[in-house]
Amino acid sequence: MRKAMNLLLFSVLILLSSCSSLSQMMQTGIEAPMWYPDGRYVSGAVCFVAQGSGAGAVPARDDAYNSLLAEVSAYLGYDVTGRYYRELSANQSVSEIALSIDSTFSTRASDGNVYYYILAYAEEPVISLLISEEHRYYLEMESRVESLRESALEYYRQNNDVEAINELLRAIEISAQAGITSEGNRPEDLLETATGWLSDIRIRLSRENSGKGSVRVRVVRDRGLLSPSVINAPIKAVFTVHTHKNTYEEFYVPFVTGSDGRFVFEEYYPPMTDSGSVVFSIDIDNAIARAERVTGEAFFASFRSLASSLTAQFDYSMNKNLASSGVLVIMDEFDENGQALESHWARDAFTSYLNQEGIGTTVVSMEDDDFESAIGVLVSTYSGYEWIVWSAIGLSDVPVQPQDGQVYVVEGYTLLLNTRTLEIVNIDEITRSVSWGEDRDACLEKAFSTYGSTAAVNMSPYF
Repeated sequence: MRKAMNLLLFSVLILLSSCSSLSQMMQTGIEAPMWYPDGRYVSGAVCFVAQGSGAGAVPARDDAYNSLLAEVSAYLGYDVTGRYYRELSANQSVSEIALSIDSTFSTRASDGNVYYYILAYAEEPVISLLISEEHRYYLEMESRVESLRESALEYYRQNNDVEAINELLRAIEISAQAGITSEGNRPEDLLETATGWLSDIRIRLSRENSGKGSVRVRVVRDRGLLSPSVINAPIKAVFTVHTHKNTYEEFYVPFVTGSDGRFVFEEYYPPMTDSGSVVFSIDIDNAIARAERVTGEAFFASFRSLASSLTAQFDYSMNKNLASSGVLVIMDEFDENGQALESHWARDAFTSYLNQEGIGTTVVSMEDDDFESAIGVLVSTYSGYEWIVWSAIGLSDVPVQPQDGQVYVVEGYTLLLNTRTLEIVNIDEITRSVSWGEDRDACLEKAFSTYGSTAAVNMSPYF
């Protein structure tokens, strides 16, 4: 911690000294050498430029020596002023870091003070070996932050604004963790840029079709009529669904804008309720949360509030053509030996879900697991129904059972037949439900019921 504080002090002193020197030069017209303050590039060497001032040549030179060693200290990450001052003032060089003074320049200003300038070089392979591990880590992290800033700016130029913001959030995480203090790389500087970019984003809706539950979504950088589209923007669509548990819950589906900054939202998820609202928002919560683990939540409070406000809402009321004649449901249950069960847990869960969706149902029992042999009888006997759901569901063997309790697996196949065209429009052969415990009846009820409600979710969009 003491090393880090010393490093920060050195950096601040150098910055203040530089700003002060330039200000004095502008005000008093002080003459300065051509290489001040930027130095000269020499391959394989680290350049240091320093300035000192005083009432005479000697104090000005001594002040410049101290400034030079302060810069060297900042480069190494620890204070070397006391360690090297005697050697530097006596020999104009420091052997341990392979540093030597290349050029000096002094001038007396109109205010009577003498200004002394030093240009020095250290061999990079030698001095770099003496950088503290702590400071080496700091420099590496600072370099990573600068790289992320450059990457963010490139994404922004490509109108990929959200990814540009994500790069800045990654940079904030690194900067905060490493304690970066250089201007532009500090967490607060990075957040200011990210906030500015985020505040320009807008989500716009068009071609809204409430009856079909569809809308076109476009993400733009707000520039009035000529707002450019934002590409590859992650957007989450939040809406209410009727779950297989016969409950209504909030659900979300992720989207990404294309090269035109757009995507079309439709009834992508079958359990989506017939009417309600879809709220679209920028999906950057995870990126913020990662950075918050380092900065704390308070740092991102305003940014989160801004992100939450960037939404667009689509209200819909879909006009579904519900089966006017109702749906005939044949859904029988079998045990692990293929024997028909008297229970109707799956069928009850299936019809309950459809009824809540406004779809009428009639139930019958076939106690037959061969649909092909029964199809002719079904169509002729129940010709008044446009739709017939036929399902055979049974217990499957579980090769390995736990020591405590019992595992029950229910699976089967469910068919949806259109009696007008004699076409099987949907086959569900993958639904499976599992329950376990010591009470067989309770486990079977849960497993069969879950199968029935899940099958209903898959079939309901066809009615």
